[in-house]
Amino acid sequence: MRCPTLAELPSPPPDKTGWPWTEETASLPETMPDGSAWPRISIVTPSYNQGQFIEETIRSALLQGYPNLEYIIIDGGSTDNSVEIIKKYEPWLAYWVSEPDHGQSHAINKGIQKATGDILLWINSDDICLTSSFTKATLVFYSNPNSGLVTGQAWVINHLGQNVGELRSNFTTWEELATNPRNSIRQISTFFARKVFDELGLVDENLHIAMDTELLVRITKLYPPLVLEDYLTAYRVHSETKTFHQLIRGYQESDQTRPKYLAGVNLICQYRRRSSLNWLSLSESQIYPLRERAICLYYALKNRPSVIYSRNFWSSLKKLAKDFLHNHRS
Repeated sequence: MRCPTLAELPSPPPDKTGWPWTEETASLPETMPDGSAWPRISIVTPSYNQGQFIEETIRSALLQGYPNLEYIIIDGGSTDNSVEIIKKYEPWLAYWVSEPDHGQSHAINKGIQKATGDILLWINSDDICLTSSFTKATLVFYSNPNSGLVTGQAWVINHLGQNVGELRSNFTTWEELATNPRNSIRQISTFFARKVFDELGLVDENLHIAMDTELLVRITKLYPPLVLEDYLTAYRVHSETKTFHQLIRGYQESDQTRPKYLAGVNLICQYRRRSSLNWLSLSESQIYPLRERAICLYYALKNRPSVIYSRNFWSSLKKLAKDFLHNHRS
């Protein structure tokens, strides 16, 4: 299906302007510069109770001006107005469903299994695609037909859609990426060739927070990413964004999954060292509750017991104790 024009879509709410409410990406020619057909792009949006944001997500995908789009929404049985909004855009969706599922990873896999595109992107129901992002990714794949994924940069936006930061993607070697607990490739701005899922499997449904980083470590070992400086998507932070408790869970999942990729290449010690330093850094952040900071300190020690002999560990412990006493006296 070709992307609809702005005039063909439902009118935006009266208080919404700019991209993707009152602006659109210019439509591309029906064929690529060499006369060949544009490859199909499949966009998968896992959704659950994000009715205040999902319309912006949908419009940001539909208004790309791309000639061969397949848009799939997998809703987990939302109880807010999400389904009402999805139905508004039903004529331009290849498939959508609203039913209980087993979480985000399961929803993503349901969408990938339905998808028929040569290129896939999953974009959550509170994030957005930026103008011309589909075209930019497609042209890179076209120039590099053996590539498995193309990734770009991402803005961070708030609940009003205002830029408040950025999420940078970079890549040097697989070893560096695989031993980095924070990861250096951002899934939100990564387009995947269909073949990588056919060859290497889908998202691990046992993971609920770190499923994207696990997938990227798994894929990039065989398919080094092509990294663009262009900003392709925007990640939204708001009151319903993953909490610090979930952040901890994500790093716990990384600690559990990375060893199976690192054991055979003698990188476990390097990962444990970097993970321990990451936990130490989290334990020192005063924006997080004391209990969670203590948990982070525990995981720093668990990952690398010898950290107890380091100045960093004792410095973090002293800061934690000082903040605990301060709060207790208050």
